Amino acid sequence: MRVLALPFFFESLRGLEMLGLLFCLWMIFECVSRERRKGQMVLWLLLILFTPPVGPLVYFFIRVVGIRG
Repeated sequence: MRVLALPFFFESLRGLEMLGLLFCLWMIFECVSRERRKGQMVLWLLLILFTPPVGPLVYFFIRVVGIRG
């Protein structure tokens, strides 16, 4: 008997990996479309690509939320 009913997508680690991949792709798209200076864009892209769990989150909270908020 399951106590917590999760959607099928979240029941496996594969689903969480897919969410992480989609988030990374979204942050790459945001970086390429938002950053005006080529140097900053390259540095942000390197951060996002080479530090997968942390880089996209850092970019999201510093640049995306900071720009919109």
